[in-house]
Amino acid sequence: MADATTTQDFKAPRLVLVCVDDASRQGVIKAALEQLGFTMYAAKSSEEAVDRLRRDTFEVAIVDEQFQGGSALDNEVLQALQAMPMSIRRYMFVALLGRTYKTFDNMLAFSRSVNVVVNLNDLPHLPAILRKGITENNEFYRVFREVLAEVGKR
Repeated sequence: MADATTTQDFKAPRLVLVCVDDASRQGVIKAALEQLGFTMYAAKSSEEAVDRLRRDTFEVAIVDEQFQGGSALDNEVLQALQAMPMSIRRYMFVALLGRTYKTFDNMLAFSRSVNVVVNLNDLPHLPAILRKGITENNEFYRVFREVLAEVGKR
C-alpha cells in the first residue's frame, strides 16, 4: 500500500533564527512566528547562532542588539550576517531588536545592514511588523531573485 505522504506533500519548515536572551521576549516572538507559519530556532549563544547560519537556511533572523552581552556595533551574529555573500543574504529577512530604536526607521536599518529595526516596546505588534517588512522586502528583491533563478544561481 502506498504511503499517504508523498514528496510533493512535504514542505520544509519556514525557519527563523532567534537570538534573544530574555525568555519572556522569546515567548512573545515564538507566538508571533507561529501565527505567521514560521518555526523558531532559539540560539543559546552567539557561537551556536553563527554555526547554524553556516549550516542551515533561515528565511528570517531576529536578533536582539544586546544578545549575549553585545551591542549593535559588536554583535557577533550581526557581523556574521553582514559577512554573508549577498546572493544568500538577499533571501533572508533580518530584524534587529533594540531598546532605543524607532520601529521601521529605514535609515537606521540600512546603517546596521538589516531589513527592519523594531523597538522592544513594539513586540506585541511583531506579527504585523514582520508581515509588512517581509512583504516589502520580497517585492523589492523580486526581480533580483528572478534573474538569479534564470541564470541558475538559485
